[in-house]
Amino acid sequence: MISGYLSLYLAFVVIVSLIVGFLVLRLKLPSPRLIVTLLIIFIVSPLIVGYLYLVYFDSLPEVTVPDVTGVAFDVAKERLEADNLKAREAGNIFEAKYPEGFVVSQRPEAGRNVKVGRIINLMINSASSKVPVPDLLGKPFSQAGAILQAADLRQGDVRWEKNPGLAEGTVIAQEPLPGEEAVTGSGVDLLVSTTKLTQEASGEGE
Repeated sequence: MISGYLSLYLAFVVIVSLIVGFLVLRLKLPSPRLIVTLLIIFIVSPLIVGYLYLVYFDSLPEVTVPDVTGVAFDVAKERLEADNLKAREAGNIFEAKYPEGFVVSQRPEAGRNVKVGRIINLMINSASSKVPVPDLLGKPFSQAGAILQAADLRQGDVRWEKNPGLAEGTVIAQEPLPGEEAVTGSGVDLLVSTTKLTQEASGEGE
């Protein structure tokens, strides 16, 4: 690590020296004292920065980042603090497979080696998003699935009711009602007309 830093420093000194030499010779700058002062600053400053890095940062021990996804934020914070790491809520995102307030993702990822005291950014699952329920009343049952899918919903339980006054497969009722809000991905139950004997159908219909 130190040898690599010294190599970079020597390369920096050479480049700065060439630049300063060019400025002095070609541009005929009037104040050599100013040039020498700037040259000293440019050469010494990397040494100071390198010293501070080696003393205060590079000497810090490393720890492996634990996996805190799929747990509540408070639990994730405790696990990270137990490894001398810091948790920070980086934002919210909706993920159906996790409860509200649980960690969805983390940066840096689990398994990486980082310095103690490193901040781990956590994305937290927000409350379930809701969408308005489309109006399926009077529409053919054969179209209901596609309409619900376009609204980020799914077809729920389907019941059939004999009703000779309506065309076969007409949606008579629905729950939730049109215009109400439902959780994204939830099902909408349907009552569908039939001219045959009353029957029960699954969420996919017949």
